[in-house]
Amino acid sequence: MAEYLLVPASRFLIPLGTLDPRQAAPLSDAGLTSYHAVRRSLHLLGPGSTAVVIGAGGLGQMAVQVLRALSAATTVVAVDTDAGKLETAKRMGADEALLSGDQAVRRIKDMTGQHGAELVLDMVGMDPTLRMAAQVARVLGHLTVVGLGGGALPVNFACPPHECSVAAPYWGSLPELMDVITLARQEKIKLLVEHFPLERAREAYQLLRTGRIRGRAVITPHG
Repeated sequence: MAEYLLVPASRFLIPLGTLDPRQAAPLSDAGLTSYHAVRRSLHLLGPGSTAVVIGAGGLGQMAVQVLRALSAATTVVAVDTDAGKLETAKRMGADEALLSGDQAVRRIKDMTGQHGAELVLDMVGMDPTLRMAAQVARVLGHLTVVGLGGGALPVNFACPPHECSVAAPYWGSLPELMDVITLARQEKIKLLVEHFPLERAREAYQLLRTGRIRGRAVITPHG
């Protein structure tokens, strides 16, 4: 972190238009990562389909909005252990917000006629969330691991469901980032951002460590 950064070429810059750079900064991380993860599965998200987002933090909140913006026919379900984050997910377009656990698994199975969801996005990546992801995915669906929680997906003949594709996408491409910026300029996606001056960077990290950042923290060199 520094007050200034030398950019070696203009090709690394994308015009923001009227977007506030302090608000737009996380679009290159949480925005692009979520967009890339969702985009690879859009062909599965037709009328009557279901997408499940496990983890309603900064990444999950963005994934809900991208799903809402790109696949209007899809039912979007957010799952988390934090009721406050689930309320945020609802405001951002989730059709259902479920507290994580066996009851959430049963609800998703009931919603989908016991088939499971076409797309399951695990934005956490820990053992419990990966187990849940495998339980609520469907045959020929997509189970996409985005979170870096360090967990392991249980794999055997019946888990994940037969011919369910499992992928761990990473970040995204420059053209995709341009798409993300366009969605933001059209006000179809928006991240919750908390601003900190450079001298409060340590505090921002402590709040992040204890789960008290609502969306994304942005360090602004000049306040």
